[in-house]
Amino acid sequence: MNPKPETYSGETIKIRKGTIMLYRCFDIAEEVNLSKVEQILTQEASPKERLRLSRPTGQAVVIKNAPITISLGETSITIMNREYAAETTARIWDYGVLSILFQLTIPEGTDWNQLLGKSAAIEANSEIDAFARKRAKELTGRLQDALQQPSEWEGLEDYTIYFLEHVEGARNAVEFSERADIPALMLGETDRNLSKENREALAEYTYSYRDNDLAVIDWNSALVWEPSGMRDIPDVLEFAVTHLLEMRYYDDLIDRRLGLLYDSIEARRRNKGRLPFWKLSHEASTRFIEFSEFLGRVENSLKVVGDFYLARAFRGAIRRFRVADWQGSISRKMNILAQVSELLQGEVNTQRSMLLEIIIIVLIAFEIIYALAGVGH
Repeated sequence: MNPKPETYSGETIKIRKGTIMLYRCFDIAEEVNLSKVEQILTQEASPKERLRLSRPTGQAVVIKNAPITISLGETSITIMNREYAAETTARIWDYGVLSILFQLTIPEGTDWNQLLGKSAAIEANSEIDAFARKRAKELTGRLQDALQQPSEWEGLEDYTIYFLEHVEGARNAVEFSERADIPALMLGETDRNLSKENREALAEYTYSYRDNDLAVIDWNSALVWEPSGMRDIPDVLEFAVTHLLEMRYYDDLIDRRLGLLYDSIEARRRNKGRLPFWKLSHEASTRFIEFSEFLGRVENSLKVVGDFYLARAFRGAIRRFRVADWQGSISRKMNILAQVSELLQGEVNTQRSMLLEIIIIVLIAFEIIYALAGVGH
């Protein structure tokens, strides 16, 4: 990817067929029973399907308990004072995530500069989040019986994919990168004066399967040029985004749990008696096990084997989203929970020992008093 902005000539690239894919992901439960979801949707006669990747990737990507995709019809979204009918779908993952996808068709003949302007408008559009929250609330209401420990977390994760099938002005990935200002699109910036560092940073996360396709992955958006029309890269990226969402959710949850735990310990030490130590220890141990199970569920939900295209794209997305950093943060806090649990258990054992000693002293005193009373008679 050429880092010199003056070499780009966006007007030479025209999109003949493409889609802007807007993702909004929510944590809706600790776990979702997908079989129960299928039962509910079958009763409602709602259209649904299981996720299947198109490429022959049996040795590269293995998805355990594939999510369910549901059609939600159309949603009207206003961008740059123009209304677009967005095809809307939802995807439900067994580890408690719901992703809402709005698909906006790129008008045929849109040139690169027009696409840049639209990307900036999308970045500034707040109504998409509101639409997504509304759809998510409606769907979770319908699927309550399939949700285990429903979540009310207000956070969300958003991601945008510019999915291009047919373009004019580039025969291969090299020409595309030379003639289109990809970094400006990815960052939602119409200003061409982006730094060299910003432009070169994307080169590390650029992938191609053939010489005439391209996938460029950034932390909040991606460009995918796929003449075959296969949606495997978007599906893999969505999967990575759900991982990021769950890491953020649990990092926030463990912060709140630790805060409550510290407050309870402090209150107990001040003799306000919010919770006895054995309950605090049980709470800490329960959270530690809960977070450990979560990490195992997410890590085992997808396996990548070998250095294949989709596997490399998935690994690249995980690195770009800094999922490992979030996981490290959670692991450190889990270790704190484990230490707190151990300390509290020590307090519990101390209290039990003291109680046992008091009981023994009372029994001995009782025996002495009883013996003295017998002598007196």
